[in-house]
Amino acid sequence: MQEEVAKKIKNISTTQLKKLLADDPEVALVDIRLPSEVKSMGGAIKAQQNTNIPRGWLEWRITNVALNKNTPIVVYCGANVRSPLAADTLMKMGYTNVKNYADGYIGWKRAGLPIAK
Repeated sequence: MQEEVAKKIKNISTTQLKKLLADDPEVALVDIRLPSEVKSMGGAIKAQQNTNIPRGWLEWRITNVALNKNTPIVVYCGANVRSPLAADTLMKMGYTNVKNYADGYIGWKRAGLPIAK
């Protein structure tokens, strides 16, 4: 399933995400990890656009951050396991500008970028 989804979604790197967050305050950055994972992994990406919506709640809560289907959305998880599936789900829901942060929280943290604890 993940291989099939990988062919449909757009992945971005740490460099691309950093630039996107700096250039576009309208982008919705969605951390799909459980709150317990955020805590156990030491935090989340520090960005004013960051919102935590656990994967199991994505379909119900995404409208809290993206009412417009053209809103730019970037999803991420810890290590790029669930976020590709989340990106695919959002695209199936009609969102037109969805990207997956392929390096995940672990990649962001390893790059020494700002973390919100």
